[in-house]
Amino acid sequence: MTYDPNLQRPVTTDPLDPARPNSTVVTNKSGGSGFLIAGIIIAALVIGGYYFLNRSDVGMSPTAPTPPAATDTTTPAPAPATPEPPAATAPAPTAPAPAEPAPAPAAPAPAQ
Repeated sequence: MTYDPNLQRPVTTDPLDPARPNSTVVTNKSGGSGFLIAGIIIAALVIGGYYFLNRSDVGMSPTAPTPPAATDTTTPAPAPATPEPPAATAPAPTAPAPAEPAPAPAAPAPAQ
């Protein structure tokens, strides 16, 4: 029999089906390489910024400029005035020396 009553055949979505050799299958998958490249660029910027901001200016100039000689003709400022301490905090008077010297020992010290 040559007559086919099924005029609407089902659509096959199998890409390996030999009946549809020119079909292209498009899939959305993220490779993640964009995030890897962005991470490398950010790390390079952080490291470069660290070295750029922490460099020393000592190695940049071969000799430091010398300051001009001082030509100071003004007199120095007077020392600030210190107030007198109150009489209540004055030091105690020293004790007078004894009027009589200590007596001499009667016997000499024993020899060891």
